Amino acid sequence: MRARTGLTVFLMVLTAVVVQTTLINQLQFVIPDLVLLLVILLALTRLRPEAVLGVAFFSGLLIDLLGTSLLGLRAIVLTMVAYAAIRTRERAEIGRVGVALWVGLLTFGGIVILALVGTLFGQGTLLGSDAVSRMFLVPIANTILAALTAGLFVRLVDRDASAFRFT
Repeated sequence: MRARTGLTVFLMVLTAVVVQTTLINQLQFVIPDLVLLLVILLALTRLRPEAVLGVAFFSGLLIDLLGTSLLGLRAIVLTMVAYAAIRTRERAEIGRVGVALWVGLLTFGGIVILALVGTLFGQGTLLGSDAVSRMFLVPIANTILAALTAGLFVRLVDRDASAFRFT
């Protein structure tokens, strides 16, 4: 990873973590998970898979340190989602709608894994009304945000408009 790309990714992760932990948690209705979205969209760039997994782990660890959840819970879930995104990114090359749906499915998987692992370690429950609405509203919000910002995000990180085609 070049220095400019590393700085860009660092600033994006820092911004996403700060916005996620301060502003987004205050919203009551639609709650996008910006850090999860950022990790998924990083898989679309030309960064090495090891770098994407490292960014996913450390951004999750940063959220764990700033939040009240079990240390490492978000880190491992974001790393798992990043791995799934890297392994399936060729399915997202079909345009803006394909990327948005791909992000929505990966977000849904990440939220389900977070709820399951969190329940196993006593951090939350699967049966609350908040958990069920969160499982559906977060992927919808991330799908909409991905449709609007995926092309710009990839161009910012890669500095090359030909990395992926968004039509």
